[in-house]
Amino acid sequence: MSPKIRAVYFKELRDCLRDRRTVFATVVIPLVLYPVMLLGMAEVTQMAQTKLEHEHHLIAIPVNTKSFFENTLNNLPSEEKAEEVTNLPSGAKTTIKKMVGEKAPVITPLDYVEMTPDAAESALAGGTVRAIVVMDPNFADDVKALKQVKLDVKFDQAEQRSNDAAIRVRTLFERYRKVVINQRLESSGLGHDTLEPFSINITNVAQATKVGGSVMGSFLPLLFIMMIITGAIHPAIDMTAGEKERSTLETLIGAPVRPIEIISGKFLAVATMALGNATLNVGSFALTFSMMPLAKMNGFEFPWAAVPLTLLLLLPLALFFSGLLLAVASFASNQKEAQIYCLPIYLVPVLGMMVVMMPGIDLEGPLLLTPVLNTALLIKQLFLSHGTGQQIAFVFISTCLYAAGAVAFAARIFAREEVLFSAQGSLRLFLNRKFFKRSAIPKPGDALVVAALLYPFNFYLQGYLQSALLVDKEKGFSSLAFAISVGVPIWLLFAALPIAISMYLKTDLKTTFLWRMPAPRAILGGVLLAAGGWLIAQEMVAIQSRFWEYSFEMDILSKFFHEKSQSVAGMLFLVFFVGITPGICEEHFFRGYLQQGVTRKDKWVGLLTVGVIFGAFHSPFWKFPITASMGVALAYVAWETASIWPGVIFHTLYNSMSVVMPTLLGMGDEKPVAGKGPSDIPLQYLLPSIALFVAGILLVRGTRPKAEVKTSNVLPAAPEMPSAHVMIPSAAAAGEHA
Repeated sequence: MSPKIRAVYFKELRDCLRDRRTVFATVVIPLVLYPVMLLGMAEVTQMAQTKLEHEHHLIAIPVNTKSFFENTLNNLPSEEKAEEVTNLPSGAKTTIKKMVGEKAPVITPLDYVEMTPDAAESALAGGTVRAIVVMDPNFADDVKALKQVKLDVKFDQAEQRSNDAAIRVRTLFERYRKVVINQRLESSGLGHDTLEPFSINITNVAQATKVGGSVMGSFLPLLFIMMIITGAIHPAIDMTAGEKERSTLETLIGAPVRPIEIISGKFLAVATMALGNATLNVGSFALTFSMMPLAKMNGFEFPWAAVPLTLLLLLPLALFFSGLLLAVASFASNQKEAQIYCLPIYLVPVLGMMVVMMPGIDLEGPLLLTPVLNTALLIKQLFLSHGTGQQIAFVFISTCLYAAGAVAFAARIFAREEVLFSAQGSLRLFLNRKFFKRSAIPKPGDALVVAALLYPFNFYLQGYLQSALLVDKEKGFSSLAFAISVGVPIWLLFAALPIAISMYLKTDLKTTFLWRMPAPRAILGGVLLAAGGWLIAQEMVAIQSRFWEYSFEMDILSKFFHEKSQSVAGMLFLVFFVGITPGICEEHFFRGYLQQGVTRKDKWVGLLTVGVIFGAFHSPFWKFPITASMGVALAYVAWETASIWPGVIFHTLYNSMSVVMPTLLGMGDEKPVAGKGPSDIPLQYLLPSIALFVAGILLVRGTRPKAEVKTSNVLPAAPEMPSAHVMIPSAAAAGEHA
């Protein structure tokens, strides 16, 4: 952290801690809320339940039956002990068998009033009586005569007291039924075991922490997220709209500090408050819940083992909301307006809670990429001792991408004086093209914003097209459906969209997308890299599978690749859509638009960023370490060549080899087994592949034009090891056969 950013950070943090409203929302609320909410509500609930149990309910009964209800039903023994019963209709003596594990609650006897059916219906509707018992006046005599009799209990479901009265009436008649059964068994000389030929014992094997996690997992994640927003919203508004309103922002901008340093300091201060709030919320709730006597009595324990991962997942989410709130609040000219702008963000967890609490909602498919919801669902699974390493990595990385996009968006706003100092700043002003200045390459913020938005759009578009165009699970895809589901998203999102955005932002297309012709040896280097890289990647898969379970499923796409690879025409079809199409389109986005933006200031940070983002965009996610590491290596190649074309050649040849080589080497018919990785590549093949790969690196090294090295601040983009085209596991599906 530079001294200027550190100075802004501590200045903003001191201002936050001096604001009583911010301290109250960030510190006081978490420490007071949970004890009041949990202990107080538990006490109130217990008081309400006790009051309800001792409340007298008036029940409407048929005429001439009051004696039966008052003398028989109200005097039945509880089931907590066996005792002799003498006041049965038959006059016989019997016992009620003790029910192990049950204890009848102490409930005030019901009160009864004899009414005609019409009067009883009117009284129930008016709330005079709580329930109605409809039965024959000769009910007791019919029971004695061994007749099959029926009765009906009517109640008002909308009224809690009516619900409780109906339950108590049903409980009384169930006890009476057991007494009658025991009496009949006694008179027949049979024991009670006649009706119980065997016993069933249901044992709960769940740990107390898992039981506690199941109770809290549905609401607690969203509550934590709401508290993160609460901790970030007040500092974010005060540091943007508040400073505009106090006219102190001009002084800060006028200091010898760059806008990026100002927004970095402000962002870190807001993120610190948000993270502190999240930590206090998790700790306060855990301690309060652990001290609740009711929780211990019911076998609940707070899942402390889930706390570290919960805080880890809340970290990028706090960064995301901090950047987003700073960006949104910057458009407001005063604090009141900023609160209105930020209100929709505050409602996000409220809407998400409805999804998280729905039964049967699992963390899979599009939900893995849905901001906020993916984190909430994963924390819910962690509370239940579920959640895989792949899910954790997928959610964490995707949220980090969203956070980077939000921060980049905020940084871009702070670089625009029209937004910061306009009394009527707006998103429309921010996007107005007439304020853009021409530049050679995209700004880092622009590149990261596009990558963050492209990530879910690509996932949803390809997922929709694949599901909509799927013939059926048996026949799979037709060639036309596959071409549309693959070609449309890749050409549209990874080629046309970056070019259109570059034109809109007034960046130089030739410089942004590295359309210069490379040196001849750089082209040869791209060929050698592809020739050696494919087998190296297969060996990396084999090595990784030894300590990370190999994940493979012979899905519909894999079957389609296998069938197409059996003919020359099908092979050419796959080469075009699996090799050439992603080789051209993905290179334009990852090695062109994205890398030119993120490598503008720091070469290696940019190259690492491109590799990580490239790996996150590709499925299966099991291969992320391999895809990302090879992406970093080939990002370096593009940097050295200052051209996109070596990456296009390498990407195209690599993906094409993933289609062609398994068939040529006779590996296409092998069926991979889930959990069992592929075999190691023999050394007689692996060593030459490594030699070819190293030779390719040496050929492309130093091919960057000397004039560009000395004077240009444009850092060309780098190709990476293309594991597959986006979302369609080309290498995964065709190469997995190896």
